[in-house]
Amino acid sequence: MDDRQPLIYTNKLDTTQNKGVFNRFILPCSAEFFGVCLFVFVGCMSVQTGQVVTIALAHGLTIALLINGLGDISGGHFNPAVTLGATIAGGTAPVVALLYFISQLLGGMLGAAFTRAVLPTDVYGNISAGGHALPNDVGPGWGILCELILTTVLVFTVLMNAIDNRTKNKLAPLAIGFAVAVDIMAGAKTSGASMNPARSFGPAVVGSSVTLAADLWEYHYVYWVGPALGGLVTGILYRLLFASSEQRWFGRGSERKIQHDI
Repeated sequence: MDDRQPLIYTNKLDTTQNKGVFNRFILPCSAEFFGVCLFVFVGCMSVQTGQVVTIALAHGLTIALLINGLGDISGGHFNPAVTLGATIAGGTAPVVALLYFISQLLGGMLGAAFTRAVLPTDVYGNISAGGHALPNDVGPGWGILCELILTTVLVFTVLMNAIDNRTKNKLAPLAIGFAVAVDIMAGAKTSGASMNPARSFGPAVVGSSVTLAADLWEYHYVYWVGPALGGLVTGILYRLLFASSEQRWFGRGSERKIQHDI
């Protein structure tokens, strides 16, 4: 059993390396910025294929690779909703979470700008900048509910595979990548399956300069409210029910007896 402190999603690097401002804040925030930039670029570029499975795998595999490479530096959130859930779960300090949030939004805009730079204008417009918009037959309420549930799947996977002391494991990056992929396969035709405000915000900002097939701002709040609620609800449920005894808000110290009785 690996008894090391969890590095993925916690930003708890070795204290001997964590004394300076650079290692505590600048380096992790740079990793979040860089990771989201690459994630948004690959994600937006994959939309031009028009194939849900391809788009899902592009997002899922990219997240798995980025977490595997950068997880021990920043925790590999690459998503404000994940940062929110991880903060509530006790895996990330609030000040760090705020800095991550800013870094993620900036990274998303740069990744979207790279997409705009490499795609012809007509292709870029036809894929609506690779951003997210609700189909005509889906109302904002249903879109928010869809994003909430999909984000819950993602954040719950993060908490149980990368934060919880009982269930964290070395396959966490793969599990989280799978969660992103299956969520997109399930929800792409309903809400676009963003689960990530930074992934939606970047293309909406950069795409504003081009006439697009869809108005990315009309229901843009859906891609903030849904993921935020998903991260909030999942973080609270984790601390109330599913966390290990030392991380749970209530019922601490009873876990050993429950396991013995079962």
